[in-house]
Amino acid sequence: MTPAAGSASAGAPGRRTAETGTETVAGDDSDPIPGLEAAGWLARHHGRPWSPEAVRARMPAGFDARDPDTLARALATAGMKSRLVLRKLRQIDPAVLPCILFDRKGGDPLILLGFSPDRRNARVLDPAQDAPEREVRLRRLARRVRPEAMLVSVRDDLVDRRLEAGAQDRPRHWFWGPMRDNRAGWMQVVIAALLINVLGLALPIFVMNVYDKVIPNLAYVTLWTLAIGVALAIGLDLALRSLRTGVLETVGRRLDTGIAATLFAHALSLRVADRPGGAAGLASHIRDFEAVREFFGSASFVSLIDLMFIGLFIFVLWMIVGPLAIVPLVAVPIVLVLAIVAQLPMGRAAGTAQALAGRRQAVLVESLMGLETIKTLNAEPVMQREWDRASAATARISGRSRFWSGFAASGTQMIQQGVSVAIIVWGVYLVAEGRITVGALIAANILAGRALAPLGTIAQTIFRAHYALRAMRALSQFMKVAPERGTAVHSSARVNRGAASLSEVTYRYPGAGADALQSVTLDIAPGECIALLGRVGSGKSTLGKLLCGLLAPDSGTLLIDGRGAAQYDPAELRAGVGYMPQEPELFTGTLRENLVIGRPHATESGIETALHLAAMERFVKDDPEGLDRFIGERGAQLSGGQRQGLALARLLLRQPKLLFLDEPTNAMDRDMEAEVVTRLRDLNAAGTTLVLCTHRPALADLARRWMVIDHGRKILDGPREEVVAQLRQAASRRAAE
Repeated sequence: MTPAAGSASAGAPGRRTAETGTETVAGDDSDPIPGLEAAGWLARHHGRPWSPEAVRARMPAGFDARDPDTLARALATAGMKSRLVLRKLRQIDPAVLPCILFDRKGGDPLILLGFSPDRRNARVLDPAQDAPEREVRLRRLARRVRPEAMLVSVRDDLVDRRLEAGAQDRPRHWFWGPMRDNRAGWMQVVIAALLINVLGLALPIFVMNVYDKVIPNLAYVTLWTLAIGVALAIGLDLALRSLRTGVLETVGRRLDTGIAATLFAHALSLRVADRPGGAAGLASHIRDFEAVREFFGSASFVSLIDLMFIGLFIFVLWMIVGPLAIVPLVAVPIVLVLAIVAQLPMGRAAGTAQALAGRRQAVLVESLMGLETIKTLNAEPVMQREWDRASAATARISGRSRFWSGFAASGTQMIQQGVSVAIIVWGVYLVAEGRITVGALIAANILAGRALAPLGTIAQTIFRAHYALRAMRALSQFMKVAPERGTAVHSSARVNRGAASLSEVTYRYPGAGADALQSVTLDIAPGECIALLGRVGSGKSTLGKLLCGLLAPDSGTLLIDGRGAAQYDPAELRAGVGYMPQEPELFTGTLRENLVIGRPHATESGIETALHLAAMERFVKDDPEGLDRFIGERGAQLSGGQRQGLALARLLLRQPKLLFLDEPTNAMDRDMEAEVVTRLRDLNAAGTTLVLCTHRPALADLARRWMVIDHGRKILDGPREEVVAQLRQAASRRAAE
């Protein structure tokens, strides 16, 4: 491929057809999502903003919208709700039209628009074909589509927003929402617990009747009848316990996958400056969910449910042995008080343990991510010391927790044994008085043990509940951090020209003592090329992050193509404004996987064009494995220049209209840099706006307009020759002084 051909191909803007919502890039390169056209048509029909780029950003990679469940999720991102109903075509009420029909052979969904007056024909639309609606025989259509339809409407809260200005989304709680969704499963667990506890009465009643009725009368038929009955009860108990375990496992798996996905999606949707504790802090917050999941899916939670049925056993005790029921009734509050007393130090230990676990996580993540740097600096002893300190502190806190947990468990066991002794001693007197029978006394002892069994782990259960609640509070605070985008697409605006305008823009990083940018005013015309110069820490990279929406200005106005940057969906803004940081991140995988990340449907011609523009095509062609070469963790098997070239090709594959490149060639050799400069010049000539943040003369000379920033302020801005002359005059004055 010649440079000219490659440049022209890359410079051509991506075209999106308004009728279908599909997107085409680089000549005939396309990035279609099967079935997504139907969702786009319905969004426009209902007056909802629609952006394929924004929908992709909210969906898992590689999704296929021809699947009803996946299509429902895509519709939800556009603020619409859907319901799949099993219904023949003739039975569909025209009031719910238009609706979606699904092809029996897995083809693209169809839109059912209406029926003829005699219901013999139907009006349908195939959005994927970009064809006008047509009328088909109803019988023929019924043979083509499944006997189901997806009914679609705008979400109720969005309808209300049209009537009430300023209304806000009311997203459901990240944890209690999914818990309510699985209320049927939790109800099954409670019912199973009730039945298990009722069946637990079978053995004491069996023993009581054997001692009181069978043995005195040698009633062997009654004995075997009772034995068969109690055997059935034991079998049912086993079946119910297995069923309860299975239901808990199913519900726990649903919660785990659903909530974990929600937490991870929220972590990815936060602005860079709003991440609590950075990458290690985010990892620690997500890890905290394991404590919540473990509690609700463990035996501790089952024991907590069983606590509700202690009253059942004490009531039966009262019915069988009368006043003897007072003994376990008094023991219950004593055990609870003992557990609560133990919780005072255990609660403090839980908070400290959580903080220490976060510290260990931070040390681990930072050490593994910076292992190469640690080795080159011989800093292994330092990191080992930090790890050992965190581990030792964690061990001390864990040991303290285990001590108090063991103390509470031992105290509970002592009380249980004391209850058994008290029942037998008091029961002997009651037997002597003839108020109860020997069988009733034995049954009372068994029932008392069964009633107090859930209290055996009450201290550990309360501790786990306490730890889970702390984790939930931390996660709730994390989930309250406002994401940069909502669950639904609220804008269909797209960057088409690559113009930008800043007016008195100021930004300060959270916790910083000074502004990173101070009252910066700047106009960037479509197709312009600007070199951004300045000392280290002057605010150049911050400007790039503001342009692509990674950061939001504290004050001032930022316009992209004449529209406020906040009016764009973040995915659409970054599709139009490309940002390449000084140290681009690569991921474990192959060259191809890193290149097409975010563009999984990119075609070979588009990939070749991007590699050519980034001067990487020769490296790929010379490698025996080509694009299938494994590059190691974070691209460790590539050189610095190769990593930069791959990151540049990855960005150019998206074909943004405005490119902000932060030192894109500082790790490249002169020959590779020269190739990149030449091809960036062709790209700019084809209409792509370039902002080059650099200290390299070869790259800076590419721009006719130079802008100098110092301490967050714009110092100089104008044609290259004028700025160079002013810089020389300033240098001369400083030398004279």
